[in-house]
Order: sequence, then C-alpha cells, then structure tokens
Amino acid sequence: MKILIKGASIVNSNEILERDILIQNSRIIRIEKGIKEKVDKEIDAKDKFVFPAFVDLHTHLRTPGREDEEDLLSGSKAAVKGGFSKIFYMPNTCPCIDNEGLVKWIIEEAEKISLVEVYPVGAITKNREGRILTEFGALKKADCLALSDDGNSISDALILKRALEYAKMFNLLIISHCEEKSLSEGAIRESFISSKYGISAIPDIAESLMVKRDIEIAHYVEARIHLAHISTKKSIEIIREAKQKNYNLSCETAPHYFILTVEDIEKRNFDSNLKVNPPLGEREDLEEIKQALKEGIIDCIATDHAPHSVAEKELPFEDAPVGFIGLELAFSLTYSYLVKEGVIDLKGLAEKLSFNPAKIAGFKECGEIKEGFFADMVIVDLNKKWKVTQETLVSKSKNTPFLGYELEGVIEYTLRKGKIVYKSNSSK
Repeated sequence: MKILIKGASIVNSNEILERDILIQNSRIIRIEKGIKEKVDKEIDAKDKFVFPAFVDLHTHLRTPGREDEEDLLSGSKAAVKGGFSKIFYMPNTCPCIDNEGLVKWIIEEAEKISLVEVYPVGAITKNREGRILTEFGALKKADCLALSDDGNSISDALILKRALEYAKMFNLLIISHCEEKSLSEGAIRESFISSKYGISAIPDIAESLMVKRDIEIAHYVEARIHLAHISTKKSIEIIREAKQKNYNLSCETAPHYFILTVEDIEKRNFDSNLKVNPPLGEREDLEEIKQALKEGIIDCIATDHAPHSVAEKELPFEDAPVGFIGLELAFSLTYSYLVKEGVIDLKGLAEKLSFNPAKIAGFKECGEIKEGFFADMVIVDLNKKWKVTQETLVSKSKNTPFLGYELEGVIEYTLRKGKIVYKSNSSK
C-alpha cells in the first residue's frame, strides 16, 4: 500500500523541513518536495506538523488481573489516540510479569489487536518482592528489552548490583523506581501543606537517596541504568553531576511533574486524582524539572499511565491508590506547557517523546522521519484545541487531574509501520 502525505512540516529532533512523504507498505521511501505519485491514499498535511510517532517507556495496562481498569484493547486505543506507536508495559500486574510464558502471551495478545507495539518489561525479582532475581536469560529470549520492579524499589543493594551485572550480560535495560520505602509511608510530599493538615508525608530525599545509590552502583559495575519518573530538585542535581562525569544513565519525568505541585492538592480539596507516586512536589521542584528538560538533563517524557477505577479514586485521599492516566494527554500537555511556554521547542518535543526514548529502548529505524525508516508518525494540528472530558477519553479509566483542561494540539493521524491506526473524527 502506498500513502502520500502532502505539504507536511516534518519535525525531527534536529530539524524542521517542509516536504512531502511517500510511504510504501511499512517504510518511508521518499521525502522531498512536490512528489507526484499514484497512491492508494493521499493525506493533505498543509499547515499540519508531522512528528515521529511517540515512544512511552512507562505504562501500566492492568492485563492480566485488573481488566476492569484497563485492558490491552482499551490501552492500545488510548496509546494510538495519544500518538504512541511503541510502549513499555510495566510488570506490576496480577500475576506479575516475571516469567517467559506471560511475556510471550502479552505480546501475542497485543499483536492480535495490532494497534500499538507492546513491549512487556519483565520484573527484576520474582513477584517484584526484591529478594530472588528472575530468569533474565528467559525474559530476554521472550523479547523483553528492559526489566524493572516498578512500584517497588529494590532495597537490597546487593540484589540491585547483581541485577545490573546480569542485565549487562544480556543487554537488558534496568529501569529503577527510586524510593526509600522506610521514608515513603505517606500520601503527599512533606511540606507546609502536609504539616498544616496533619497528613502522613514523604520527604523529597525518599527519592534522591535512592537516585544517588542506584547511579553509583550502576557506575561501579559499568552498567547502564534508566531512572523512572524523576520528580525532585535534589534528584536532578545528583543526575546533573553524574552526567557531567559521563556516567551511563538516562532518566524520565512525566507531564504532571512539570505542571502540578503539592499546592494544587490543597486548592482542589484533596481530590484523589492528584495522588501519585512519587508525589507532586514543591514549586522549586517543578521549575528545576523544566530547566532539566531544557538542558537535556532529563532525557525523555513518559506517561506513567496508571488507570484506576472510579470507586478506588473516590476513596479519601490517604486511602486512594496512586497514579492516573496519561497516554492520551502527554503530547498536548507537553505542547501546551513546555513548547507554548518556551521551555523547549518543537524539535525538543520530538526529542523528548520520540527520538530519545527510542534510542534508550534500543529501537532501530524509528524515532525519526527518515527515508528507509519505518513509517511510524503522527500528524497534528497545532492550531486546534480540545477539552479533556470523560467523553473525549477512550481509556477505560478516566482518572486524571486534567479533566476540564483545554489543551492545544490535536492529533489527527497516527501511523504505525505505514498503517493508519488512529484517525480523529475531525480529520478529512
């Protein structure tokens, strides 16, 4: 099948070009001006921008175990609506993704749906309990690219050291959830607000202490490490210093950490949709995260998509589960709150959502719009706005603190390997 995208403004991490794009089957075969070719479908992209399809290194889709909150089909639909062609799928399912059989089953089920490419992240330790390492070789054979005990930090430094050593042998990426559990038995960031209301709180050092430890262990064994959902100024200072020393690490943050603070929790009367882990920080944390994104200290933006049922999120703030959905929102939130505010430009958006996460994951021939590469791309209208409502979200769960927000930037098409996997209702 041939598709011709006419009059596009192509946004890569290093340049913006006005060109036509010719796609044949799964590949981009020509990028140039004025392409005239007999095709099966032509898309008019005049005044539109075309980005490499986005890559999310951090999602939770709840299959198996909690399909009432999200399943592979609803999660895949949310992903392509948000412009993602590839997602990492964290192992905190029930049962846990800690064995070869379950990894293969998830991949097979996702391939039947054939919307987004799903890459299960295997657990580092059995049942994510931090005690016994999983079979790294078997997980690699089942096509895992990364391992994590996400949701749990590995408290035993020796276990983490061994995990990094074995991961290095199998070329697996370790994704670290940095949290000192003995300091994190709380519901909100330790702050004036937590003291004011007498709420059990989590200090920022609960994250930064483990960031420092995990970076140093990885450096000691000469292994790479990726740090998940970075949220504090202290952590960024540690990461900045390590990168200046050329340590082999990467890190991510999520949109809520550069948009919301602990003050928003008070303003919204402790709405449980604002409860997340790591917790929302202070204003200085938010500003440091934006600066780190601008500098390139933070490599990429992930969603940490975490669906929960209405009943769970209606519990009192301290009792409610942590996390909220993000697959459908990440692009528009990044454009509205980083690009429009001058923190990064459009090329920076492509870098944080496409190029860098693809590189970190080790994906080949994607993350850029380039001749010969896979035709994974997103066509967006930056002049359009949309309102976040329960009706506009396709995820099974609607738990997001951004309900009611009007956001800029509408995704009109998502293509994966030359196939249109999402088309907005407003697209011609």
